[in-house]
Formats: sequence, C-alpha cells, structure tokens
Amino acid sequence: MATFSTAQDLFAPVGKHGHRISYRLLGPSPSSSGKTPLVVLMGFRGTMDQWDPALIDPIAAQRPVILVDIPGVGRSEGAVPLSITEWAQSVIDLLIVMKIPQVDVFGYSMGGCNAQMVALIAEEYSVDKVKVRRLVLAGTTPSDGPGVKRFKGHELEAFQTLAAAQTAEQQKEAFMKGFFGRCSEKSWAEGEKSWKRIAGARKEMMGRLGKEGSKRQGIAFAKFMGEGSLEKLKGLKIPVLIANGSQDLLLPTENSYLMYRTLPNAYLHLYPDAGHGFLYQYADHFSFLINLFLDGEQSGGTLIPSKL
Repeated sequence: MATFSTAQDLFAPVGKHGHRISYRLLGPSPSSSGKTPLVVLMGFRGTMDQWDPALIDPIAAQRPVILVDIPGVGRSEGAVPLSITEWAQSVIDLLIVMKIPQVDVFGYSMGGCNAQMVALIAEEYSVDKVKVRRLVLAGTTPSDGPGVKRFKGHELEAFQTLAAAQTAEQQKEAFMKGFFGRCSEKSWAEGEKSWKRIAGARKEMMGRLGKEGSKRQGIAFAKFMGEGSLEKLKGLKIPVLIANGSQDLLLPTENSYLMYRTLPNAYLHLYPDAGHGFLYQYADHFSFLINLFLDGEQSGGTLIPSKL
C-alpha cells in the first residue's frame, strides 16, 4: 500500500490537447477497500510534493487517496489554465479517464476553490460519469458576494510575499509568515516541524510553481472571485466539511463561517491559535476529523470529534 513517500508518479492524457496530468495513488485500492476514493487538491504554487505526510498518510491508511496536479503544475503538462473552472474540468476529465465514477474531494486554499468547482460542475451540469459524494474545504473561500471579507492590507501583503518567494529561504519565510503569522510561538514551532516533514518526505522533490505559472494562478483566482461559487453553493446538497484556523491571515476565517452558513448540509470546525497552516499544525487531529466525516452521518452542524 503506497504512502506519501513511496507513491509513484502516474500520468494520464486529458482534455482536447491531450496534455498529461500527473497524479499519485495512495492507500488501498478502491476495489479492495470498498471506500470512495478521496481526490486531494493543492493550493497556490504548491504541487503534490508540498503536502505534509503527517496529514496525508493517516487518511490514506483508511481509504484510497488520489493526489492530483492541475495542468502546468508540478509534473503535469501544459500551461496553468486561466480559470478555476478549467482547473476543475481537468480533474473531472482525469477521473473519467481513470473510470472512477464517484469520489470525495478535499481542496486546500486555492485548491479549495478548485474543489468547489469540481463539485458544482459534477452536480450542476449533471456529469453522468463522475459524481462527488462528499466535500472537504480547508482554509479556503467562496467567490465574492454579500458578506465575503476581501483580503487586503496584511492579508494581501502575505499573499504577495508568498507569490514573490523564489529561493528556498524566501519560500520558507513566506510559508511561516503567511501560514502561522498571527499565531503563538507554539504554533510557529509546529510550522517549523511541518516544513521539515514536507522537505524530507520524498527523495525527488518538485519545486513550487514558478513565476509565470503563479501569475496565471493569480489571474484564475481573481476571475473565480468575480464569477465563482457563492450563490451556487446554496444548491449544493452534498455533505461538506469546512475547516480553518481561527486566525487565517491569507484567506480570512470569516469566509469559512460564511460558507458554513450558505451551504445547506455543512459542518464547521475552527482550530484555536492557528492560521492558514492549521491542517499541518493539527495534522493528526485534522486527518482524524476528515476520516470521521467521510465515514460519518450526513446531518449538518458542528462536527466535534472525541480528541484534540
């Protein structure tokens, strides 16, 4: 059974141009586990290599996990699409090629915007070859709309720092400030541990997305905020787990609460003394929470597991 460190790079041609999408299969096979595969989508500038194994491996120990890089990211061919709707379509196209008819989807940060669109496309446009059963949205935001807190000032500065970082030292500084910037020394210490786990998890690491690809991701995100998901979320009836840190600097925590209020069948969990990097700071608990949610009942509300 493949873990985060041992899973092989796999490729499949998708879309009208036939560009190869890179992905990895972790955990048990769908046929042997009897569980719905979980598709995992990374955020801004990240690739499959930037996940924390302390988060991913406990999930893959209980269910099939599919890590995916959208076109132009990591080892995937092509250019980064200029709309998140196209990102989502590339994920759906991959699942059709893989002949996987039903999935759960977990998206983090900008990957959470992608995950929203995957679920909305599958439901709104009745994609008969792919259905989304459950959705996990971590440290993310809906599109612009009534009640959405726009990021500006310190939030915008943190995003720009993350976008501009090129050297390993700059990327670590942007990671620490952007993901743990409003938190205590204890939180920062957990961030340092996470950075080391990610850096040492695989023998051959892809660097974060470069300048041109990052610019294209920024354009896609801006377009998403203008024409994305907020109103459409009201019609998304599948169970959704929303999680965030209580002090997210990059994508304001208030927007997670707004999504919880908007979605008709949602759970919400906010982590104390945590920001955008909450899922790494609380990797053990959040992986437990995801497994609990994916295996659990379908009634909405707050989901409070038995350990923290």
